Amino acid sequence: MLNFLKVERNAAGLLLVFATLGLVLANTSAAPLLNSLAHAPLQIDALGIHLDLSAWLGEFFMGGFFLLIGLELKRELHSGAFRDRRALTIPTLAALFGALVPAAIFLILVPSNTDASAGWPIPMATDVTFALAIFAVFAKAMPPSARTFLLSFAVIDDIIAILVIAIFLGTGFNPTFLLAAGFAAAAFWFVSRGTGKTAIALSVSLAIVGWYFMLQSGVQPAVIGVVLGLLVPVAKLEQLERAIHPWVSLVVLPIFAFFAAGVSLNGGVALASAMTIALLLRPLGKVLGITFGVGLAKLLVKDSGFKEMTWGDFVRVSTLGGIGFTVALLISGSVFAKQPELASQATIATLIAMVASMIIGAIALSTKKKA
Repeated sequence: MLNFLKVERNAAGLLLVFATLGLVLANTSAAPLLNSLAHAPLQIDALGIHLDLSAWLGEFFMGGFFLLIGLELKRELHSGAFRDRRALTIPTLAALFGALVPAAIFLILVPSNTDASAGWPIPMATDVTFALAIFAVFAKAMPPSARTFLLSFAVIDDIIAILVIAIFLGTGFNPTFLLAAGFAAAAFWFVSRGTGKTAIALSVSLAIVGWYFMLQSGVQPAVIGVVLGLLVPVAKLEQLERAIHPWVSLVVLPIFAFFAAGVSLNGGVALASAMTIALLLRPLGKVLGITFGVGLAKLLVKDSGFKEMTWGDFVRVSTLGGIGFTVALLISGSVFAKQPELASQATIATLIAMVASMIIGAIALSTKKKA
């Protein structure tokens, strides 16, 4: 059941430590050095790749995170929680409205004629690593299906955010390169069926080629990881997850968190900013959206699963939806790449909303009494 997401609390703790370290150092005399490092150019002129270190983290190495999501979605569709398609109804609608409501609140509060309006996708996704850690510690009295519900809507939540990234956050769309990326993915699917070192080498090469074509197409290139994950043969899912999971959880995500959370607090929390208010309302928007999605699903599909869970259980779990981190910071860094002040405001507000949701979620889950 959603195996790669069974992350130890240590993994969530490591993310938190690196994010905190990045935030602290960004507010010391080390800030100029960190800024120079984050924006150090690492270009490959012959291939037309002009990225700095921060962009490489967000657009290449985060592809490993999205690959894990794709692998897990493939597993669940084949033999896990999503094998019975009716079981998808509740978490799918919960994730959909859990993404739409915070985004709608953002669009209502932030004037469309301002630069800040581009940040509307930031409050959409749930960070499953932190959400799972809080659930593991405080949900002792919750029914087993509550964990499945949390992980299901969190994965679908991330898929929705990935689609938003792919569709809305690209630049200079080039359909020819996108078609080329599709051919590379098809070749990856064919080659990945083989065995031996040659097949592995070709698969890795085609994955990199597909990423390059996505980069040149103007679509956020890291999202090809989801596509490739869905194309991996079922027989190889577990082996590939075991191989890349430690690298993503213990190396890529902490380093990404370190740089993404490294913003200056000199300006304080911009409470007068409509964007800050909209992002701080993310926990409320998530609870409303997820709960509404659950209610709608129960109306539409009679046998939609999760019969062990009461309405109180759904509401308790929905409080964890407000925990946004990895994907939220990736989107923030992308949409405000050339506007550091807005990026700082968005990051600070996102971190505050995340901590608030963790506290609210911990209290809500711990108030559930054992039957």
